[in-house]
Amino acid sequence: MEISNQIQSLPELALQYGTINSEQFSHILRLSSLKEKQGHPIDLESLMLKQKFATTYQIGLLKLIQEYLIIKKRGEEFGKIAIQNGFATQVDVDKALALQKKNFKEAKIKKLIGDILVESRVITAKQKNAILKEQTFLDTQADKILSEHPEKKHRDKPDKTENSDQNSTRINENKEIKLSKYETQFLQIKVLDKEFAASVIEKGLATPQEIKKAQKIQEKAFEKDRNIQILGNIMVDQNFITLEQKELILKEQKRTAQTDTANKSMPIQVTISEDQMEAQVTILETDKNILLHDIKTALEKKGIKYGVYPDAILQCNLDMKNTQFIAAKQDFSMELIKSRKAAYQFDISKIDTVEKKRGETLAEQGTSCDSYLKKDLFGNNIEQTRGEAFTFRCANGVRLSKDDTKAFAGKSGFPSLSIERKLFIHPVLNVLEDADLRYGPLEEYANLNISGVLTGAYPVNAGKVNAEEIRGARIEAIGDVKSRVGITDAVISTQGDIYARYLHNCRIETFGNVYIENEMIDSQVFCSGKIDSGKCHVVGSTLYGKKGIEVSNVGNERTRPCILGAGTEHHLLEKANRVALQVKDVKQKLNEFKEEKEDQKHYAKKIFQKMLELKIFHDRAKNKKEKLTQEFQKKKNSVSKEKLKNIARLIASFEKRMKASVTSLKELNETKKKYEKKVINLERKIKNTEPGVQKEIRNLQIDLFAFFEWGRKEQNISRIKINGKVFPKTILSGIYSSLEIQTLKTNLMVSEKQTDTEQFNISIQKNQNEISAL
Repeated sequence: MEISNQIQSLPELALQYGTINSEQFSHILRLSSLKEKQGHPIDLESLMLKQKFATTYQIGLLKLIQEYLIIKKRGEEFGKIAIQNGFATQVDVDKALALQKKNFKEAKIKKLIGDILVESRVITAKQKNAILKEQTFLDTQADKILSEHPEKKHRDKPDKTENSDQNSTRINENKEIKLSKYETQFLQIKVLDKEFAASVIEKGLATPQEIKKAQKIQEKAFEKDRNIQILGNIMVDQNFITLEQKELILKEQKRTAQTDTANKSMPIQVTISEDQMEAQVTILETDKNILLHDIKTALEKKGIKYGVYPDAILQCNLDMKNTQFIAAKQDFSMELIKSRKAAYQFDISKIDTVEKKRGETLAEQGTSCDSYLKKDLFGNNIEQTRGEAFTFRCANGVRLSKDDTKAFAGKSGFPSLSIERKLFIHPVLNVLEDADLRYGPLEEYANLNISGVLTGAYPVNAGKVNAEEIRGARIEAIGDVKSRVGITDAVISTQGDIYARYLHNCRIETFGNVYIENEMIDSQVFCSGKIDSGKCHVVGSTLYGKKGIEVSNVGNERTRPCILGAGTEHHLLEKANRVALQVKDVKQKLNEFKEEKEDQKHYAKKIFQKMLELKIFHDRAKNKKEKLTQEFQKKKNSVSKEKLKNIARLIASFEKRMKASVTSLKELNETKKKYEKKVINLERKIKNTEPGVQKEIRNLQIDLFAFFEWGRKEQNISRIKINGKVFPKTILSGIYSSLEIQTLKTNLMVSEKQTDTEQFNISIQKNQNEISAL
């Protein structure tokens, strides 16, 4: 089969994509044939331009598509050889061809199938090179096509109808490459950027090397983030040209409007991590009403199939106006937990009631050298041969064995396993009076039994907390927090349940349930369990319960309205915000070192610049002094003494300048050395600090991932039950929708239901019998 039947010429592609019509196509073929018969062959690209059938950028688009077709045919030939040699299966080759096509359609990256198969670990680099040695025939034919000489087939078949039919057949064969509006715009910008680069070189504004560097940055952005970056903007950012120079060339190209359109066409940006295990969404245009569907569409366009977080998490990010968040994540943690099968010697669902003595075994796991397989975001198999310390992690009061297979109690107490899979030992601490933390902290992660009032000052890290009353405390607990009276002015984050008669002016974050007997006033509650407080009156408060809410009266006529959200992931995302702040704090010291290092380097650079200027000044003075000395020697016997004195004074003046320059240079050199020494010391500090910082950040990231994995498995229940009055202005919401109460209502059961149009609405039931049944 001839190559012309496989890969279309530029006129054929131009006809396919509507650049020219059938009459223009026939005219080009006739004109090309005539020119060749006259002995003046002309390439089809030049012919189309001279006839003004296409613009430069349209030709550029068509050439890019033609290059892809050639690469595609090369890939098919490569795949055949790989299958024949037993290196790959037909399924492997089909997947690689599909990925090659996807890469081209999304960002016009012409990726070779051999590279794709090597990256997918289907074949080795050695096998790829062996196949490439066999593959020569199609390359030769492709080179002929790229040379764009008129094809003999058109001369041999002058019948217009027959030509049209065959052209139609070839066009239909390649209809798979259909350009979207975004893809056309992308190619247009890429071709115009070639003209931009040519104009920059013609005007002498930048070197070819600088343009190549900017183009590499542009290509990396296309390949990594599917993000259109204008070459001119990159060159300005890299200080290769000025903003005014860029605007001048863009004006000549009439590109300003196109540039603006390109930037505005992508309100959502999806960034993939290097290991293709995490996808981060960035909302670029905050004034637009971005919906859940938009986020999921953006992820689908990227080809992300695995690890996407549940709709409730994505929707809650939008509700909280987060402009940057993780939308999908894959990790080996669960695979490691399953394969290692850790055995625990206590009840891991809560803080165990049986005390463990110091040295007793809490948990153990089998070691394995096996590799672990996991699919990345796109469904490619990823292999991990080294297990991370995630099956269990030792925290307060627990130590690990030397071979990392067992965990022992470091002291006597009650064991627990936190959601982050951290093992704790909690000793009992009984306080038979008030615990006033203004006079000092309590023991960390103990089970606190306080007979009186717990008053805050120092933060409290605890297992369980049981107090008569809690006032102004900052508590972080693994287990339940109970107050026999109530909690006032407190900030509590716990993985257990909350028990109290009342909450006044508190912020509660809990993975467990919330049980409040009487009232919640001016408080915020973020709960991944159920807010189960059927007799509690809620005033001026915001409540979010993942597994539903049950309270009594809500609101009154004098305070701010209440917000009740059921089924949402506000608690989990508040936790994520907290971890993000912790990561920022951990990085702070390292960032300060890096900033100081850059400052010192900047000062050293400025000093060096002054030294260069002084050296130039010194060399000029030396040059002038030498010339004056030569003139003095020549004229000392032929000019007056007065003139000789003037020359001598000038020589002395330049000598003085030279000495002053040398002195200044020495001083500046000493100052420069001080700055450089500080840079070296800071680099040493950065080198010593960075491993600890990275380890701490990694631990925080593992914590966060554990929270989200826990959240994936727990059910979201969008149901609110109110056993008393609901005052106007109260907002009741589910995962996707919300409702503001306009008039006084009583005894409501509110749930979120999907309508026939696949929309979600808040549904209110007033029937008391239905409520009781539920």
